[in-house]
Amino acid sequence: MNFGNKSFYILMILLGIIYFTFLPGCRKHYKNVNVVLIVIDTLRHDHLPFYGYKKNTAPFLSKIAAKSVVFEKAFAASSWTAPSTASIFTSLYPFQHGVIMGFLPRPKKKEVKINRIPEKIETIPEVLKENGYYTYGVANNINICEQEGFTQGFDIFKKFDYYRGNKKEVNDQLKKWAPKIKINGKYFLYIHYNDPHRPYHRRKPWYQKGKKIKSNIISRYDSEISYVDNMIKEMFVLFEWHKNTVLIITSDHGEEFWDHGQRDHGRTLYSEVIQIPFFIYFPERDRQPKRIRSNVSNIDILPTLRGYLHLDGSQNDEGLNLMPIIFSSKSEKNPRYIFSHLHIKLTSKEILKKSVIHKNWKCIFNHRDLEELYNLTIDPAEKNNLYNKDLKIFNLLKYKLIEFESKCTKFKQETVELSLDKEKLRELKTLGYVR
Repeated sequence: MNFGNKSFYILMILLGIIYFTFLPGCRKHYKNVNVVLIVIDTLRHDHLPFYGYKKNTAPFLSKIAAKSVVFEKAFAASSWTAPSTASIFTSLYPFQHGVIMGFLPRPKKKEVKINRIPEKIETIPEVLKENGYYTYGVANNINICEQEGFTQGFDIFKKFDYYRGNKKEVNDQLKKWAPKIKINGKYFLYIHYNDPHRPYHRRKPWYQKGKKIKSNIISRYDSEISYVDNMIKEMFVLFEWHKNTVLIITSDHGEEFWDHGQRDHGRTLYSEVIQIPFFIYFPERDRQPKRIRSNVSNIDILPTLRGYLHLDGSQNDEGLNLMPIIFSSKSEKNPRYIFSHLHIKLTSKEILKKSVIHKNWKCIFNHRDLEELYNLTIDPAEKNNLYNKDLKIFNLLKYKLIEFESKCTKFKQETVELSLDKEKLRELKTLGYVR
């Protein structure tokens, strides 16, 4: 390089002026922003009015979504809580962080083997704690626990058992913490509501009995959504999240109501269980309501927070910083390949499914012989398998996942074996986790 070139010197001086003049101010601009991450368990995106549901299940969420950046095509890294939430926390796919076994005991067995997030992996609360945040977490899902590594990086974390009546433990705990949270300085708050998870309480005044078994089950499920909507509204007002707070609301997975012949979740990778709600409500100075149609993943949450808060990036982050498409009129230049992964070992069989989404195409395959391909634009319900008609596209998508798996970083899987008492087994059975 010719260092005698005057143009080069002038360019370097200008870049230096820009860096030292504007960057510190930019960092200062974000230094006191609070971060709140709410995960609503088992929430289907298409049961929310701002995703097209005809029933107004979530009036409050609709109100703040109208002021937020809403991602219309967001996908979970798995179709059940443990692996998907671990992916939110780590920006890694399940086959990378290794959390594929959670509280899913076999019938009549008191022991269960679960995976935990490896300590080597940096999680959202750890990243924010290192950058001066007080970190708080509260959950009432059995899988969001210390044994699975979800408490790493939290100053205070509280977990409740889910069903002991219709108590409001999560909000009651937050009310107790509120005075301390408000005066301690900038904070990260993670809230995991287990509603609307099975067994679907009949939440009054929202529940209206359906005429048939299926419609009644869905009515109970929808009433749970309205219940959580009301819980979030209460906390939004209490903590004044309309001020100086970036609020992220999403789900770990959806729920199947016989869409493909089954119920619950953690059995398939169809859209009803992996397409999730995801929106970001920014502080007022950055609030630009927008709907984004690019395919995104829940592994993008951590790198997007890094981008918004001007924190250092990490080579381990597999997700993308979504800030360039959030605050730009430009669309995504190179549509990506997004993966989902499901691996469950049951008494009688083993479930191993993988999916790849690229543009409007989605393929699903497993370790046996079932292979599926769908055009999500013309067939969003995934009823018309095009595998035999577009084999070239299927093979390309499958190859992209195989290529990624062969090259990506994988952490050593950590396993913990636990004994379960009768009360814990009863809770797991109620939640549908004993198979």
